[in-house]
Amino acid sequence: MKKNILVGVDGSAVGSAAVDWAAERARDLGLQLNLVHAVPEPWAFPEKALHDAATAQAKDLLKGEAAGVTARFPSLGVVTTLSSGEPAETMRKLSADAEMVVVGTDRRPGNHGEGFGSVSFQIAVISHCAVAIVPARSTRESSGVVVGVDGSLDSELAVECAADEAQRMRQELVIVHAGSGRDPAASGRPGRGTGAAEPGLDGHALLSKSVKGLKERHPGLAILKILDLERAPAEALLDAGARARLLVMGCKGRGGARVLVGSVAQHVLLNVRCPTLITRPALPK
Repeated sequence: MKKNILVGVDGSAVGSAAVDWAAERARDLGLQLNLVHAVPEPWAFPEKALHDAATAQAKDLLKGEAAGVTARFPSLGVVTTLSSGEPAETMRKLSADAEMVVVGTDRRPGNHGEGFGSVSFQIAVISHCAVAIVPARSTRESSGVVVGVDGSLDSELAVECAADEAQRMRQELVIVHAGSGRDPAASGRPGRGTGAAEPGLDGHALLSKSVKGLKERHPGLAILKILDLERAPAEALLDAGARARLLVMGCKGRGGARVLVGSVAQHVLLNVRCPTLITRPALPK
C-alpha cells in the first residue's frame, strides 16, 4: 500500500488551501504527507547566484510550511522534497510511488484554450496516480461528494473512491449520470478500449448498477442518484460541483485507453469549482 500523499507547495493562498486539504486526508487515512517544491534548473537562471537564492528561498518555504502543518496536524508525519526542474514533471516522477497528488489552482481559463498551460492541469494529465485539484478557499456552504458515472470501468473506480471519501468526510454520496447533449466536452460516441461503457444500459440502469453493493461495503453511507438527461456531462458535473465538498471523476471515462484524460474530465479540470479528484487505475506491478 502506498504511504505518501504529495502536495505542491508554492507559498500562495491557494497552495495553502491545497496543503490543508491534503493534510486532513493524510491524517484521516494514516498516511505521510510529502510537501514538494520544484526550483527551475540552473540553466534557467542568468546567474548562478540567482539560482542559489531561489534554492535558499525554496528551503525556507518548505521548512515554514512543514512547521505550520505540524502545528495544525500534530499527529501527521510530514516530510519535504526539494526538486530541480519543472513542477509538472517533478510531480509526474514522484507520483509513481504516491497514493495521491494534490495541487492548488486559481486558474480560470477563458474560451481560447489558455487553461491548457496551467500547471495543475498538466499534473492531472501526466501523473501516474490519483490527482486532486484544490481551488481557493470559499466562504459558501458546501456538502456532499459528487461522482459522475457513464458505465465505463473508469467510472466504477471513481464511484468506489467517491464512496470511500464520502464515508471519510461523513458526507452524502451524490451519483450523477447526464446525457451527452451538444457539449463540445463530450464526444457523444461510445468509447473503445478498457474505458468503454457497457452496451445496452440506459441512464436508470447505469445508476442502479453503479450503486450495487455500495451500502454493504460502506455501512451508513447516504446515497443520492441524479439522472440529468437535459444537460451534457461536463455541465451537469460542474453545476453539482459548485455546491459540493468534493467532485470525483475517472480520468478517461469512455475515452478508453487511447487518451490520457477524457474530454469531460478535461473540461471540468479547466473550470474547477470545488476540490476535484481524478482517479486512476493502479499501476501494474
